[in-house]
Amino acid sequence: MMTRAQVDFLWQFFVTAHIAVFALVFIYDEAIDKLNGIARSMALAGVALFEWINGNALINTYLLLDAMLDQYRATFGAAERFRPAFYERFVLSSFSDRPEMVYITHGLALTVVCLAFLSRTFVQARRRRDQQ
Repeated sequence: MMTRAQVDFLWQFFVTAHIAVFALVFIYDEAIDKLNGIARSMALAGVALFEWINGNALINTYLLLDAMLDQYRATFGAAERFRPAFYERFVLSSFSDRPEMVYITHGLALTVVCLAFLSRTFVQARRRRDQQ
């Protein structure tokens, strides 16, 4: 259960950090306009580094959780020992597909931030329409 709590913490950290990043990108977009190329590059590198660190932590935690459940199945996993619902939802659960989900979510988040930093019309299209 502590390993599952670690997964929850890492996802909460990811979401909280991205609320702040998306607020900067979409609400305070004028602040990004004032950044020079070096500052934008460093900001993007920081976001990419965060995505990499958080994503790897999530993937490793999911793999650990999957290995723990596999060990549990090997040691205690006889079906007749468990209630059917517990056996189906806990004993047979697998997290082997989660690394792909982490790659997709973190990759999409990084893509949105990159688009917002590199293509200002991605964020400012509404403002330009309103000004015309």
